[in-house]
Amino acid sequence: MKSNKSQIWSGILVLLLFAGLIFLVYKLLVFTISKADTINPNIFVVLIASTVTIIGYFITRYLERKKLIEQQIREQKVPVYEEFIDFFFSLFQNSKTSNIIDSKEFEDFFWKMNKKSVLWLSDKTFKSYINWKKTTARFADVKDRSETENIKMLLLFEKLLLDFREDIGHKNKNLENGDLLSLFLNDWEKIKK
Repeated sequence: MKSNKSQIWSGILVLLLFAGLIFLVYKLLVFTISKADTINPNIFVVLIASTVTIIGYFITRYLERKKLIEQQIREQKVPVYEEFIDFFFSLFQNSKTSNIIDSKEFEDFFWKMNKKSVLWLSDKTFKSYINWKKTTARFADVKDRSETENIKMLLLFEKLLLDFREDIGHKNKNLENGDLLSLFLNDWEKIKK
């Protein structure tokens, strides 16, 4: 509640400062135009150059700060995504050796992942994660799953991984359905047919 009020006050302050800046520029333009015939052209050039320099400085600082914040957030996301992917790589690997992960280990992993996802996932990736978790929970309750349902679940998992990749800056431009899954499943080409 407190932060909401402070955000509102900060927004009002920024708007007032911006309005003041626009008013100041307007007054300066009116003054300059009204005195244009008496002002030395060199002073006019200096005023324009200094205005452009000052505006450019503030725009550059804003963009640098924004980029720095995005980089810091990205640095926090990568370990979360790595932990998720490591867990599922080990899960797929263990399924081939019959070393099944017990439900307690699953539960612990998801509690940690849920906590981290609230803090570090982008909105789009967070929604994708929630959708994947809900669908997985419903899928786990189904007794006789068809192969089509299994493939849909695998593709939903792949979509989540693609969202992770996109969230840290990858374009995923040339990737097709199943490309990531083929890393986990050697027989993906057979399964998808």
